Amino acid sequence: MNVVVVGGGFAGVKAALELSKRHVGKITLISNETYFLHHATLYATATGRNAAESVISLVDIFAAHPNVTVMHDTVDAIDPARRLVIGGKKQYHYDEAILALGSVTTFFGIKGMAQHAFGIKSLDEIKKFKDHIHTELVDKKLDKEYFVIGAGPTGVELAAALQEYLHYLADTYRLTGTRTRVTLVEAAPRIVPRSSLTAARLISKRLKKLGVRVMVNHKVSALDDAFITIEGKKIPTTTAIWTSGVANNPFFQANEHAFHLAPNGRVNVNPHLQASAHVFVIGDSNTVAYSGTSWPALYQAAYVAKYLARRQIHRSMGPFQPHSVMCGIPVGEKWGYVEWMGIYVAGWPGFIVRRWMELYGYRQLLSLQKAVALWRAHDIPQIDT
Repeated sequence: MNVVVVGGGFAGVKAALELSKRHVGKITLISNETYFLHHATLYATATGRNAAESVISLVDIFAAHPNVTVMHDTVDAIDPARRLVIGGKKQYHYDEAILALGSVTTFFGIKGMAQHAFGIKSLDEIKKFKDHIHTELVDKKLDKEYFVIGAGPTGVELAAALQEYLHYLADTYRLTGTRTRVTLVEAAPRIVPRSSLTAARLISKRLKKLGVRVMVNHKVSALDDAFITIEGKKIPTTTAIWTSGVANNPFFQANEHAFHLAPNGRVNVNPHLQASAHVFVIGDSNTVAYSGTSWPALYQAAYVAKYLARRQIHRSMGPFQPHSVMCGIPVGEKWGYVEWMGIYVAGWPGFIVRRWMELYGYRQLLSLQKAVALWRAHDIPQIDT
């Protein structure tokens, strides 16, 4: 069997690893990057932590899997009739294709946001943000107010870490008289709107203790190089970080002839996660319940690998069963919030559980020795920007 996997995120990498372990045949993983990004720790990389915990070479991940070929390429189209994935460099024939392209950022048409906002969803975005902070340090002048837009888990994680990081930089570089703060802005009535009311209450309390200003029910309408406009009020700033809004990968809209798209742009799949015969869509891009975070992506990837392996030996398999997963949010140093099925832990216990969740994620892709090494990289002291 010749399986082509598109996407180097959690879903794509996990699918390729599980297929390799099950010896289904030849596996080709196509990624537009040479590395895997551990998105759960990018907030830390953006605020001075060691990048080793967030960036893992795909070559290292698949070093012990000779039946996996990693191709650095972009993918533009798919031809289901001829079973071809069409990349920028070449065409890839498949017996089975697994599309795990993930999501992309959307700015909801907010004026100036795409041009002036920083982001932390890629290494390029993080480098741009850190270069900006470095320039401020050289000029001995930090912004009076930093804005994080979007109070989902990523926004909360970043706002808390950034508040602590700015204090660290002010102390380290002896920026006397510097008074700066981080403001977290959310258009919904509360922060972490997809989590429980308890989560919103406890995390809000923690953020305020750290000195983060929380603004809910406030919409950002514009951003330029010197001001952010919130509810019609212009506030001076040169640093706004966008953590809100994702849309399905534009690949699917560009190839809509090959997929049945839902109104939100995601792909409808059958109970076996197939968009059509011989084409699977997993991870953020499908309409399956709970899709959109790393753990559901891992479960879907493992299911498809097992399904293909069993089908190869003419054994049946039941439908994929989606289920809820734990949500863990670090909120500053040594404090976290984790909840699952109405049960939660917060504070130091929440931090410990969240850290073990991160180790679990690494372990899905790496040997225990490598996973632990990357997991421990988080504890390396903060480094200069």
